[in-house]
Amino acid sequence: MNNLDLLQLSGNSLWRRKVRTILTTLGVIIGTTSIVVMLSLGIGLNEMQRENMERWGSLTMIRVQQGMIFDAEGNPLKEGKQLNDEAVDELRSIDGVLAVSPVYNFGGEASYGRKRGGLNLIGLDASSMNQLEFTAEQGRLLEEGDRNVMVIGREVINNFRDEAFIRQMRKGMGMEGMMSQEEQDPGELLNQRISMTINARENKRIFGFTVVGILEGERTEHSYQAYIPIDDLKRMRDFGSNGNSRSSNMVIMEGVAHSRVSTASSKRSATQQNSDDYDYILVRTNNVEQSQKASQVIKDLGYNTWSMADQLEGIEKTSRTIQAILGGIGSITLLVAALGITNTMIMSIYERTREIGIMKVIGASFHDIYKMFLTEAGLIGFLGGIFGLCFSYIVSYIINRLSAGFMNQGMVGGEASSISVIPVWLTLFAVLFSILVGLLAGIYPAYRAVRLSPINAIRNE
Repeated sequence: MNNLDLLQLSGNSLWRRKVRTILTTLGVIIGTTSIVVMLSLGIGLNEMQRENMERWGSLTMIRVQQGMIFDAEGNPLKEGKQLNDEAVDELRSIDGVLAVSPVYNFGGEASYGRKRGGLNLIGLDASSMNQLEFTAEQGRLLEEGDRNVMVIGREVINNFRDEAFIRQMRKGMGMEGMMSQEEQDPGELLNQRISMTINARENKRIFGFTVVGILEGERTEHSYQAYIPIDDLKRMRDFGSNGNSRSSNMVIMEGVAHSRVSTASSKRSATQQNSDDYDYILVRTNNVEQSQKASQVIKDLGYNTWSMADQLEGIEKTSRTIQAILGGIGSITLLVAALGITNTMIMSIYERTREIGIMKVIGASFHDIYKMFLTEAGLIGFLGGIFGLCFSYIVSYIINRLSAGFMNQGMVGGEASSISVIPVWLTLFAVLFSILVGLLAGIYPAYRAVRLSPINAIRNE
């Protein structure tokens, strides 16, 4: 008996008992739908958390900081290595690193036109900016050889208020006045000149910058910062340090506390820090996996690091645990369906005892009988898997539609992720697993059919 004949015979046998077949298949459909939907919720949760992290910062960026180094239990070990030019060269030599840029951080009050407000300046290597996952929404990024130019985030313009608004704040409008202020178009600052005045002892100097680009991304890590060439910021910092302490990253703006505290210098040791040491160093890698590996290598070299990829690792572990729990709950339903397949096939043996006996007498081998019952059980699993997968997509769509309004509340920088996600691998897994369950459930009934005596089977009425 060839495989095509075997498949046709098995299909005809199931069709003759269509009601029982449909009910048995329905159990597999429910089980497959349960396990796929449960796993899709766990996958959707992981994707949602990952995308939320990507909205705030890149998963391929590592921030190398000077500060205390801690062990796995959180106990302090030692001070991190100094962040100087030797450190930059050492970080560039690490495998998988695409770009490295030293960074200075400086905060103060700035103005453009009749508006003024707090500004957090980040000085970095202008030639590396296009390699550090910055994207210009308007204008351009910093380029090698730039002087006295600036690239700003989308939210920087909202730091600036005109003099009339500031006077209203002084008169007691407080936060209500600030909240009533409409969002401003960041494009208004393009090609405008922003000035920052720095006082050092008896000296005062105004540093001016022309805005050449607006960064893409709303309310992300870069949205609230302004970027200038690192040499320009070093000149500002050197001038400000003559008689004054280094500017804090806490910028006070006429009645409004605007805090953008960088973690880069929060744990800096004043006694060990050289005045020319960088505040932190940005390192970019190829992908998330290399970020995690490079982060560990950098820590082993004696530096203190922080990256989104490190936070993602813990989230993924939690997500895998949730997926295992949800998948286990769905598997219980599929297990019940497998018992239903076994019961159906055993009942089929009792009803087809004479048929089995005749097949053996006319030349069907034990192997043919065995394969026929396994094929019938596998067909039930296959049909249940296909229809269950279709129902899974329907249920997933309904879940995402119902949860869309709730999930979009409070989301910024893009639409909320789907709460139920069915990737391609889960589709294939669902069908193959359903077939496997059908085959396993049919092993015992097939064995029972093979053991029937042909003479006793033919005599059976």
